[in-house]
Amino acid sequence: MVAVNIDESVVSQLTGMGFPLEGCRRAAYYTDGKGVEAAMEWALQHSTDSDFAALFTVAKEVTKSSCDEGSIGMITSMGFTRQQAIAALQATNNNLERAVDWIFSHADEIGDMEVEQFKQPKVKDGPGKYELAAFISHMGTSTMCGHYVCHIKKEGRWVIYNDNKVALSVDPPLQLGYLYLYKRLV
Repeated sequence: MVAVNIDESVVSQLTGMGFPLEGCRRAAYYTDGKGVEAAMEWALQHSTDSDFAALFTVAKEVTKSSCDEGSIGMITSMGFTRQQAIAALQATNNNLERAVDWIFSHADEIGDMEVEQFKQPKVKDGPGKYELAAFISHMGTSTMCGHYVCHIKKEGRWVIYNDNKVALSVDPPLQLGYLYLYKRLV
């Protein structure tokens, strides 16, 4: 284990607020010298982590080559670039959960890194035809009173799912749907 260099003045201020020493060291480290306010916010968000008050050391220096490819894959599958994933994993000692949190809390710093756009599947057979497959509607006088039910088209007939009651729906309220689900026919 390698000891970590952190801003002891931030640690001192946080311990003065009642946070445990090792949690304060973590907060100062993970906020990259952004000051006591950022470290306090980080400490508040992570104070329930199981390792928050445990002895804080970094196992090894994380380099691009030592970033876990599985973690990089998980982060890039959320729409972030490989470069953003590596930067986040480096900043959080290869901790996947903290890396994602780090990306969101350092958006200004990594904003210049290009974000991958969602790639839509290319359909080669022209525009698709869709059919309404299900919808969610509300039963009650207002959204504060009543509950939501689901209507699903099965074998050409509408079925209503109302909690644990399931029945054929003779005249489904298509015009009152809150959420409509379609399936592609071609």
